[in-house]
Amino acid sequence: MNSKRYIRNQVKEALDSLTDEQYRQASQQIADHLIASSDWKASNVVALTISRGREVNTNQIIQLAWEQGKRVAVPRADFIEKTMTFYEIKNFAELEEGDYGLREPVPNICPIVPFDELDLIIVPGLAFDKDGGRLGFGGGFYDRFLPKVKVKTIALAFSCQLVPLVPTEEHDQKVDDIICPTGFVR
Repeated sequence: MNSKRYIRNQVKEALDSLTDEQYRQASQQIADHLIASSDWKASNVVALTISRGREVNTNQIIQLAWEQGKRVAVPRADFIEKTMTFYEIKNFAELEEGDYGLREPVPNICPIVPFDELDLIIVPGLAFDKDGGRLGFGGGFYDRFLPKVKVKTIALAFSCQLVPLVPTEEHDQKVDDIICPTGFVR
C-alpha cells in the first residue's frame, strides 16, 4: 500500500501539471455536476472552503449559491485546538488571509453558523478512492469535525486525485460522494 506521503506527493505533482485551461474546464465540469445534483438543490446552507492553488475552484460555486439564495458557510481554522468554526459569508470581501494562505471569514463581521444548520458539506482533500476514502492535507480538521454532524458530504476532485486506495486509519472520515469532471464516481 502506498504511504500517505507518497500519494500526497504524486497527486500534488499531477495537479501542478494541469494546464490553466485543463484546470478551468475541469473545475467548471465539476461545478456543473454539483449544481445539477439533488443534494445541491435540496440544500439551503452549504459549507465549503475557499479554494487555493490547484484545488477545484469553489469561487464560482459560492457565487452561484448566493445567486440561488443559499447561505454559504466557510470554515475558520484554529491551528492550536485543531478545530474549525463555520461562518456565513455574503461576499468575498468578508474574507481575510489566515494561516497557510487560507482565505477565511473575518470573525467580527461574519455570523457563526451552528453545525446543525448545515445541509451539505463540500469536503476538501488531496486524494480520494472510490469507497469514499479521503486523504486530506494532514491537519485532521475534517476528521475531527465530520463525526459531529450528520450531513451529506461531497468531495470535488480532478481525475488525477482519484487513487486506487487511500490508506486510512480508524479516525479517518470518508465522504459520501465524490464528483469528478465526468460526474459522480461514488
